[in-house]
Amino acid sequence: MAMIIIAGLFLLIGYLSGSYSDRFLFLKASLALLVMLVLAFFAIVMATVINYLVVVKLLGQNMDAFTFGVMDILLAGVFNFFFVRFVFRLTRNDSTLIELEEYYIQWTTIFFTLYQFFTSSPSNMENVRKLSLSTRVLNIDLLNIIILPVLLVSWIAIAMTKVYLKDHHS
Repeated sequence: MAMIIIAGLFLLIGYLSGSYSDRFLFLKASLALLVMLVLAFFAIVMATVINYLVVVKLLGQNMDAFTFGVMDILLAGVFNFFFVRFVFRLTRNDSTLIELEEYYIQWTTIFFTLYQFFTSSPSNMENVRKLSLSTRVLNIDLLNIIILPVLLVSWIAIAMTKVYLKDHHS
C-alpha cells in the first residue's frame, strides 16, 4: 500500500508542476531511475572485477581500500554512462527527464543520509516507537556498501550524460 501512495505522490507532483507538457514525467523519471540504479549496480560489479583483475592481479598494484574504491566508482561511472546514454536515446535525449533523474539521485542521497543520522540515535527510535510506527530499519552497512555507491555511480553517469548532450547536441 505504501508503494501505491508513493507512486500517487509522484503523479501528483508531476501533475502540479508539469502537466502542460507531460503529466507523467515524474513517474517516467522514477521508472527510468529504477532502471538506471539496476544498471549502476551491474556497472559496479563489472568495474570491481575488471579493476581487481587488471590493477591488482595483472599490474600487481598494492593499494589501499580507499584508492581501490575511488577507481572502482569512477570506472563504474564510465560503464554506467554508456548504459544511461543508451536509455536516454530511447527517450529522445529528454533533458528534463535527465534533470529529474539528477534531482531524484540528490533527494535520495540526502534522504538516506538523514535516515542514517536519525536511525542511529536510540532516543530517536524510542520516539518513533511512541508514535506506533515500526522501528525496523535498513541495515546501515547495506546502505553504505550498496545503495550509496549505486547512487554515486548513477550521479556520475548523469553528469557525464548532461555534458555529452550539451557538447554533441547544442
